[in-house]
Amino acid sequence: MPDIADFPNSSTHLQLPYIQPNQAQKHVTHNEGMLRLDAIVQLSVVSADIAAPPSTPAEGARHIVPAGASGVWSGQDAMLAVFQGGGWTYLNPKSGWTAWVVDQGKHVVFDGAVWRAVQEANDHQNLQRVGIRTSADDTNRLAVASDATLLTHEGGGHQVKVNKAATGDTASLLFQTDWQARAEMGTAGSDDFEIKVSADGATFNTALRADAATGRVEFPAGVDGIAPSAFGTGPLLTVDYVTSRGLDLVTNGTGILGNGYNFPSAFMHDPLTTPNLPASFSYAGYYSSEVATSEYLAVDPNQVWRLGCYLMQEKLSGDWSAYGSRERHTQYMGLLCYDLDRQPINAFHHMRYRKNGIDSLTTLAAPLAPGDTILRLVDSSGWNSSAAPFYQRGLIILGYRNDAGGLYTHYSRHIQFDMFGAGAIDGAAHTVTLSSPFPASMGNPDDPDGIWPAGTRIANSDSGGNFKYVCLHGTRMPKAGQWYRATGYIGGIDLSGSNAEFNFPPGTAYVRPFWIPNHSNRPGGSGGSPDTGADHRVWFAGTSVTPEPLARLSAVATGSASGSMAIKVPMADFATGAISLQPPVRSLVEL
Repeated sequence: MPDIADFPNSSTHLQLPYIQPNQAQKHVTHNEGMLRLDAIVQLSVVSADIAAPPSTPAEGARHIVPAGASGVWSGQDAMLAVFQGGGWTYLNPKSGWTAWVVDQGKHVVFDGAVWRAVQEANDHQNLQRVGIRTSADDTNRLAVASDATLLTHEGGGHQVKVNKAATGDTASLLFQTDWQARAEMGTAGSDDFEIKVSADGATFNTALRADAATGRVEFPAGVDGIAPSAFGTGPLLTVDYVTSRGLDLVTNGTGILGNGYNFPSAFMHDPLTTPNLPASFSYAGYYSSEVATSEYLAVDPNQVWRLGCYLMQEKLSGDWSAYGSRERHTQYMGLLCYDLDRQPINAFHHMRYRKNGIDSLTTLAAPLAPGDTILRLVDSSGWNSSAAPFYQRGLIILGYRNDAGGLYTHYSRHIQFDMFGAGAIDGAAHTVTLSSPFPASMGNPDDPDGIWPAGTRIANSDSGGNFKYVCLHGTRMPKAGQWYRATGYIGGIDLSGSNAEFNFPPGTAYVRPFWIPNHSNRPGGSGGSPDTGADHRVWFAGTSVTPEPLARLSAVATGSASGSMAIKVPMADFATGAISLQPPVRSLVEL
């Protein structure tokens, strides 16, 4: 207790007056304290936002003075105004005081500067955060830790709304595993609805996308399970797609889809210039490189196939008489061949060197391991012993398997050029001295040490042209501005190692039609052909790959082409009505 001489005049918190020692009229001090208690205990105010004092206040009426009040309340912001004894008494609130505001029906609390609304149990508006059995934060202002969260109806339906400010923002549901994102659904960065998945929380793959404008749905990553698994995993077909093939392997060959599907981006779909077909495809300009269809066509290489198309060179104005071919350029068209794994088959993947007509194909007389410098053969009589081109001084080991495990007998990707030099062949011992140790990159992938066993098929490498110019081979049309039909044939498997012109290379499972358009149109002219400009067009239409069931094949048994297949195809004579089997030739017929 303080010393009686130092006893304060009022209490610390509520400022209630104390009765002092030897004080006369103690009842006055006592009653003053009672009035103060009556004013501030169980505090209930008439208002907290009336700017001017009421004209006829009731005795004991209490108000919280708002900022900027007028009249006798002026300058009393945030004070508690109490009408007592015909006048206003102002009490200075302390931090933490609470009051019930009658005209607003809510509690307020004084924070030391202003009165603020107290959140009621039945009035959860404008909350800063809500955490249910977990902590919310400034990013996740609503957080719930629970086995389930229920949102139910109130007599009808129920909607959950996720709203974003602008199209480029995100409104989505994110699914996580151990706090790492694994799936997201919503509108992220656009108004298209998407479902995306991620294996690592960083890279997302879009599984489904619905266009906001049209409602059309696409599956960018592909879709499984719609068709029986035995049908494979390729894209689904539409009626228009199937129709566009007709009886042909080439999709959209006539341009009936109304677009450039399946054709090179360098080709323009043209529905106006056609040989009585829905459309053609035109190429404009100088020679660039080969271009091909996008689809791979599955073929039976044991059979004969007919490749054809219509073509027309644009007729140009001006005098081109200084050139024998005038404005007509060389055109090429044929087939690119691919193995079962859709890898391109080049000439060196199956060609073999022949010495004086003798095939170099033989087998290993002894195992061949990485690091060896001597190659031991059963027969080296067909191997190159001269300083021939580097590609004729290499090895092709015929032990290549596709991804399914199938072994190819005459096609390989185990090839390396320039592995031995002139004089490296010992014809008596049937050995080849390598220029450097046999590389591990050429080792046997089926053996842990990369060793090729004795008996492995092997040959002296060779190379040649990679393209099968089945239909057009440097062909110039006789007249510009005129449609022609070009036809060619290919069939049978070439096992000769000589790259037979009209045979499929061994290993062929797929083909793609290709073109080299306007080959002789070069800036400044080339090889006697004029420069006809970057806009000079050639049109192709009706591209077709179909089987030729009446064709016949016969194996070539002797000569440098032994192992290839001779072909005869039906040729008709309109005048006589006769049809006979003839060796295939490229034909070009004016329409």
